[in-house]
Amino acid sequence: MKIVIIGAGSFGTAIAQQLAANTDNDIVLLFRDKERANIFKQTRINKKYFPNIQLASTINGTSDWKVISDADIVFIAIPAKNVEQVIKEIRQHLNQKTLLVNLVKGIYEENKTIVDFLIAELQHENIVTLKGPSFSVEMMNRQATLLTLGFSLRSQLKLMKKITEATNIFLDYTTDIRGVELLSGLKNIYAILLGSIDARYNAANTRFLVMTRAFSEIELILEYLGGRKDTLSLGCGIGDINLTALTDLSRNRTLGLLIGKGFYNPSYETNSVVLEGVKTLEMIHAGIPTHLRNSLPLLERMISFFIEKNQSALELDFGVLFEKRYKTVLTYGTFDLLHFGHLEILRRAKNMGDRLIVGLSTDKFNEIKGKKCKFPYEKRKMFLESLSYVDLVIPEDNWEQKSHDVSEYGADIFVMGDDWKGKFDFLKEECEVFYLARTKGVSTTKLKKLFSK
Repeated sequence: MKIVIIGAGSFGTAIAQQLAANTDNDIVLLFRDKERANIFKQTRINKKYFPNIQLASTINGTSDWKVISDADIVFIAIPAKNVEQVIKEIRQHLNQKTLLVNLVKGIYEENKTIVDFLIAELQHENIVTLKGPSFSVEMMNRQATLLTLGFSLRSQLKLMKKITEATNIFLDYTTDIRGVELLSGLKNIYAILLGSIDARYNAANTRFLVMTRAFSEIELILEYLGGRKDTLSLGCGIGDINLTALTDLSRNRTLGLLIGKGFYNPSYETNSVVLEGVKTLEMIHAGIPTHLRNSLPLLERMISFFIEKNQSALELDFGVLFEKRYKTVLTYGTFDLLHFGHLEILRRAKNMGDRLIVGLSTDKFNEIKGKKCKFPYEKRKMFLESLSYVDLVIPEDNWEQKSHDVSEYGADIFVMGDDWKGKFDFLKEECEVFYLARTKGVSTTKLKKLFSK
């Protein structure tokens, strides 16, 4: 396998050293600058990052981007801020058969991931992501390291397993590429907070009190932004969060320690760790609705400190932190021809509270509305009850029952699609009312037309 690693920084160099343990791998480190590449060719030492370690003889160095053109696999191991700069060079030389492996961590505007950006800019679908609990210095010493592979095709998994044979890189894997990407940015936010907590309290009980809450919040954000909850249990989740938040080699934790000891000042705002953390916070802040933010007190503290600058210190009110009120969410619909759009709105509705009740239009009520269903009420009810998002299905017999149901079932939140916007505002006196955007490109009406054809 011919492997090119774009970025001869600490992590790119460490990945190269690990992969070199597999003698079937032909590895090239792509340097930004010609002088550093030439020095590396002569010495096999990356002086800037590992001045006392000579790399394996199977690792070559170059500053010529043409090396990408005949690579089987290209790893992208650069800071997130540099991705847009190197896209042009990659595009000029990339072979469509080449597998791109994203090692870059971060989240873009509108909560796009680095992989989303690469696919859009390069018009290249053969991309995987590789993230996990890994410090460069330990990988250089070939310590056993777990990385999570986010992939879409079995051939990609097979290829990644092949190049990591005989190395001390071990893979767990998932098809949830988005989840792996999101976690790589989210964990840094909470690592800063955990560092601050350790500096202020120096108490194991308090550390894991906050850590437990942090995992809960990360899970909520992950699911809302389209990742899968089970991805949190992999190396890119629980492993990387713990490594980044609890280990003193972590730059994000170190920043948190400084904040907790009161050493943080405005001069730190040009620091790369601060810039990356604040950028991720801004992205999450913009993409998370108010109703969900109310369930994320730790995230809110970070936003208040770094973005709104309403706090002089990262202080937590533990009473508020665990003051969680049980919330019931109520929604209504016909739910005929159950499809992805239905699943999405039900998932988002459930994420707004603890219990989701669905008012399902009865056959008699559908007649009044002039609607014809492919399936009778009992079958539609069975479909809904089989979903993990739905806790209870109740019959919807008439237009006027909603106010009664809010009271009867103690609903805290009423949710409908945004095509009903404003129609149920009268319920705001009894509970919170939200109108969620419909999933684009899918509708029951369109499906019925397709079936009829």
